[in-house]
Amino acid sequence: MPAIRLRSPVMFSSAFLLLAVAFMAYFDVTVRTDAAAAENRFHKLVELGAPRRAAKHGERAIALFLKEGVSENDVAPLKVAVAETQVSRRRHGRAAVLLKDALTADWGQNLPQAERIEYEDRLARAYLLGGELENAAAIYTTFLELAGDAAALPDDAMVGTYSKLRADKLRDASDAFLRVVNHAEARPLTGATPEHILASASQVADLGGFYGMREGDEYTAAGLLATAYEARKRIRGIDHQDTVQLTLMLGPLYTKMGRLDDAEALYLEAFHAQERAKGANSPDLSLYIKLLAGTYEKQERFTEAQALYEHMRRLFRDAFGALRYAANQDADRREYINRPVSKYFPLEKSYAPEDLVSASEFFVPTAKAPNIDEMKLRLAADPDSDAREENLPVRLAQLISLCRSESDENISLRSGYRSYAMQAILHERNGARGTVTPPGVSEHQTGLAADINVNGRFMRQSDRAFQCFEENAFRFGFILSYPPGNDYLPGENSFEPWHWRYVGIQTAQLYREAGPYNQPQEFLAALPCFQERAASGVFPTAGERDICLDGKPAKLASAPAAQPKRESPSAARILNDW
Repeated sequence: MPAIRLRSPVMFSSAFLLLAVAFMAYFDVTVRTDAAAAENRFHKLVELGAPRRAAKHGERAIALFLKEGVSENDVAPLKVAVAETQVSRRRHGRAAVLLKDALTADWGQNLPQAERIEYEDRLARAYLLGGELENAAAIYTTFLELAGDAAALPDDAMVGTYSKLRADKLRDASDAFLRVVNHAEARPLTGATPEHILASASQVADLGGFYGMREGDEYTAAGLLATAYEARKRIRGIDHQDTVQLTLMLGPLYTKMGRLDDAEALYLEAFHAQERAKGANSPDLSLYIKLLAGTYEKQERFTEAQALYEHMRRLFRDAFGALRYAANQDADRREYINRPVSKYFPLEKSYAPEDLVSASEFFVPTAKAPNIDEMKLRLAADPDSDAREENLPVRLAQLISLCRSESDENISLRSGYRSYAMQAILHERNGARGTVTPPGVSEHQTGLAADINVNGRFMRQSDRAFQCFEENAFRFGFILSYPPGNDYLPGENSFEPWHWRYVGIQTAQLYREAGPYNQPQEFLAALPCFQERAASGVFPTAGERDICLDGKPAKLASAPAAQPKRESPSAARILNDW
């Protein structure tokens, strides 16, 4: 009996072990052959915080369900869940396949909009983490287009829910893009054909333009734009306008990052490309001359910069005449088209232009009903000329027509005149975000400012139309009011590629030829000084501080007599537009 008692625990332990082994074998067979059991095991492991172990059970469950004839649509939710566990295993390519399958099924097509955006973002990130820049760019470019104006406005702007959601996803993806692109070395794009590569290059360029407008995302933008630039340069060639276009986006980023040698190389390539395309004597070269000369000045290569400036002046003298500038004889610039408008030069509350006209009457394409005030502009006719032929709206129509032809994009006037009362409403609605100027300091109140739409949303730096405006607007009397790096607006991102101000042809030419680069407000504030010196043939010297910017600009004349009070716009006329 004692021997039996001694053997009993051993026997029971062995029996228990055999039962456990048998159960484990049965469980293993079950989860390997039964789809529901495999799925249950997958979810249990996920709940226990073991996604890497869960992944193989999830994959097995998918395969078993499909083998049993379960539809792709019914398996889609499981594929999405398994994709997340594959990400934890760094199998990003497999995660992307699962997410794409789920989103292309009816299940994915019928998701609520917000959920679908979330899953599309996850798919794009899986592509990025897997090194598939081209596929990620295709998704995020769609986000960019569907975000519309939300992509150009601050993070906290009050815009459509889904537009803002897509814009937020784009902003959050900046770090993920940095894992794939390197600003110091362009990443080669791949594709089945050159056309596919160029399509990807366009998408990557659009995304680079988006990040280039955001403070803190310069490295992401530079990496994307350099990638697009090298692809276009390799396939289209250095002289193609699509290649040159990227110079205007990538060059300023390189300059901001301190990569002056790279900026110089870009501007040289662009200058010679445009020289071959437009002719060595074209004033259109002035933009690229000014960019290159400015880079030389930052490198303290003043002799080379001065040679370029003198070359540009020869081009302007040959094109526009030796006596192209006359000293400003107007003592009162309050009504003058060149008057500055800023916190230092505010407009009176009662100020309203007396020569407002409907832009559509002069064949300017409008984005809104042509009879509302916002679709009006000042006539601003040239003195001693035919007022119906030489004026602001005619020249805007001509500029838009030219750039529509060159870009093949739909360009229209988004916003023209705004009264003091309208600006006050927009500023109050905008709050502390800093993207709408306070009433009295908006150029829109003058009727001389035009916000431009491209394809139904704010003009972007990545639009071909923007390149055309940058190159040609001065010929028609327009300058860019809020260029990159300006501090005119209180908001963090104050670059507005859509906001163009009419100053007249002579003044716009002077700004291009002799004005401080990307300092339009400083130029307009000191305009009489610039005009007087230019009329005397005395232009700034490279490397020396321009004396016109040293002193305080002359104050404008005293306020005019009060004008009749204008009615406040009705609620129906208040436009959510900034």
